[in-house]
Amino acid sequence: MRLGIVLCCALLLSSKAFAVEFEVYQSSYKPLNLALLVASGDVYSAQAAVLNDVVAQDLDASRSFKSLDPLSFLVNAAEAVKHVDYADWRMIGTDILVLAQLNKDVYGWAVNVQIHNPFSQKILAKTTLTQKGEKVGRNFAHRIADYIYHQQTGLPSYFTSQIVFVHKGRAGSDLMMMDHDGRNLQAVGKGFDLLLSPDLSPDRSKVVLNTYVNRRPTLEFFDIQSGQRSLLSQMKGLNATPEFSPGGRFVAATLSYTGNSEIHIYDIKKKKWKQFTFNSAIDTTPTWSPDGKWIVFTSNRSGSPQIYRKPLAGGKAERISLDASYNTSPVWAPVGDRIAYVTKKDWEYAIATVHVDGTGLRYLATGQRIESPTWSPNGQMILYSAEQHGRKHVYNVPIWGGEAKRITPRNMDASDPTWVR
Repeated sequence: MRLGIVLCCALLLSSKAFAVEFEVYQSSYKPLNLALLVASGDVYSAQAAVLNDVVAQDLDASRSFKSLDPLSFLVNAAEAVKHVDYADWRMIGTDILVLAQLNKDVYGWAVNVQIHNPFSQKILAKTTLTQKGEKVGRNFAHRIADYIYHQQTGLPSYFTSQIVFVHKGRAGSDLMMMDHDGRNLQAVGKGFDLLLSPDLSPDRSKVVLNTYVNRRPTLEFFDIQSGQRSLLSQMKGLNATPEFSPGGRFVAATLSYTGNSEIHIYDIKKKKWKQFTFNSAIDTTPTWSPDGKWIVFTSNRSGSPQIYRKPLAGGKAERISLDASYNTSPVWAPVGDRIAYVTKKDWEYAIATVHVDGTGLRYLATGQRIESPTWSPNGQMILYSAEQHGRKHVYNVPIWGGEAKRITPRNMDASDPTWVR
């Protein structure tokens, strides 16, 4: 929960609904019409169907593609792989035609992928991807979708990426991990008294998190493989909102042992803390720029929670949230061009993004008790948690606007997502 202590009082106020003031951003971008066919022999038709379904779901979930109804196809997969009649595909409005041939040998599986543009009547890209073992897994399909996405958009993909989040149950809080689409859900750490703000290290070996030990706020490292917990900070007062630096050597966090809530930076190699902000206001929720040269954080130094950025080398903090009286929980895009954060007007919450200088404000999604925005590794999607009917869920929304979609189970309380970088 990347909500700073400046926000605590707001959570106790009335939740009476008011008219929404947010104009949710919608670009003119239209997804590409995708025709996807995976051919195989009759023996492997079930495996081909799995690949077809998962690849289509991945590409549709990106909102950059829209799968055409297979009932509109004029040929089946086997026929399409043998001969491509571009006129047939133009007739049904196909922007991108993907043909795949699945084969098996003694070593495992191979799929030959071709990407065609029916309107230019040419092959755009082709490759062969392989997987060892007897079972065609979902990860194999994610890799195929990654290839198609990258070849068509020119951007890195994220379908093989994972997400860490918090599940709050009756017996405590569990640290969960899942694939980008909510599948392959598993608990990697169980039984925390309270668990907030998990962040996975760049090498994916450990999580830094905020928990409570003996009723005291504590920062800990949690080893993903061994399950071992080690203390980072249990100093007097607040220990909260930790985040690894891009290189993994440092952790920025909120500490108040000095008598005031300030941003501090921990050097993992030297095992030393260093104070970063020096202000009588409340400073909290730090996030690093991709190059590690800046930290953005929340502060009420202007009288209300706002977003500021400050160079790591030192200098004056600059306010970048220029609209609304409540802005918090910033997180820097992995490509470095925008910052996402939570904002609120008249009791309505929203996810907003701005350029690093505060210009180009966009509202992407609204909801109840929105918290914890986090970017996809390629910077094209944002995850966040929001409350519905008294239970928190994790949602995603594309950065150009569109429908927000829930990706965690309806019956699970899920919050504090962080996308594995």
